[in-house]
Amino acid sequence: MPGALRASYRLLRIFLFLFYGVWIAVRYGSRDGSDEELCRRRRAWYRRALELSGVEVHTTGEMIRGAALVVGNHVSWLDIPVLGTSSDVRFLSKSEVARWPLIGWLARRNGTLFIRRGAHESETLIRDIGAALRNGNQVAIFPEATTTDGSDVRHFHARLFAAAIDTHSPVQPVAFDYGREAGGVPPTAAFTAGIALMPHAWRLLSQERTLVELQILPPLPIEPGITRRELASRSRAVIRASLALPSQARTARTG
Repeated sequence: MPGALRASYRLLRIFLFLFYGVWIAVRYGSRDGSDEELCRRRRAWYRRALELSGVEVHTTGEMIRGAALVVGNHVSWLDIPVLGTSSDVRFLSKSEVARWPLIGWLARRNGTLFIRRGAHESETLIRDIGAALRNGNQVAIFPEATTTDGSDVRHFHARLFAAAIDTHSPVQPVAFDYGREAGGVPPTAAFTAGIALMPHAWRLLSQERTLVELQILPPLPIEPGITRRELASRSRAVIRASLALPSQARTARTG
């Protein structure tokens, strides 16, 4: 099937499937997105949406049960639905998304936490994440604070790791691997600076399939006296090791 025809067909099916997602949110959604039936149906919805998009997910490992700060490298907007197939997590999103028609409403009904820009907002966000962790939720963050082409894991900003330390919640590292194309060309899934969302999504839908490996790694306990920088550094190290990235890559900042 030609790429443009494949993308058009998939886009139509995904658009129609979105209404099922709306029904799930209406029927089962809640402010913290933790209703058991909502979580079950949401995972199934993510799996089917990825199938309709031609995305094939291979998962290794199992998520820890109970509260955890889930941290991973960030390659694509696909990371969110890919992780959503395996875990009932609350994601972080920019505050502007909360005002988007339909998307913002869906995000709120699924327990999304919103990041507000400005002075002292990180302290507020740490408190919000901490409250979610104390309620037994899993909260996912991408400490690189940007997407990359997958060739390395950039430094992990350590500030939000304070929520795990404050609540004695373990850190659950996960690694996303979209592979590398011939000649070291970044994978099509990589959503890096300068790429617009819709053209990127169209290119993905045009492909016959997109492969991604989700590695769920052993959790990191909160040891007495550990600092947020140490926790961020350890998280990054185990993710890089799981991706078999070269050890001579530049040392990362974790502040």
